[in-house]
Amino acid sequence: MIFIGAIFETIYLKYYQNSIFIKNSEDKMNNKTKWIDLGIKEKLAIGSACIAFALGWAITGLAAFVPLLISEQGVLWILGQSLVYTASVFGVSMYFKSETIQLKHDIDRHLEHVERMQIQREKLRNGIPVDEIPDEDETI
Repeated sequence: MIFIGAIFETIYLKYYQNSIFIKNSEDKMNNKTKWIDLGIKEKLAIGSACIAFALGWAITGLAAFVPLLISEQGVLWILGQSLVYTASVFGVSMYFKSETIQLKHDIDRHLEHVERMQIQREKLRNGIPVDEIPDEDETI
């Protein structure tokens, strides 16, 4: 069991971790996440994808040397399905996490812009000269 956990952690650290970012206290992007920190949903997704990948290749390798009662097309179909499943688990997770990070970044940038515009408007109301005059319709 420890060996299987080590394999999953190695695969996770090499391939899956690059899409997960956590902000640390210095607001720098840090991509250090441990297997133990993941929720059960992520662990099941990674584990089932790794098992499907390994079983797909194992059946294909077994069919190459031992005559099985399933056709060559069936073996290739099983391999294809396992590869599609593995790619969808890792791909969708990476895409969703990267889009979430991008959305948070866009929201933060927009809030900073709105705050800057409010400060400039307040300066204009108080008669303090400002380099650029904000428009009501101005967007990023």
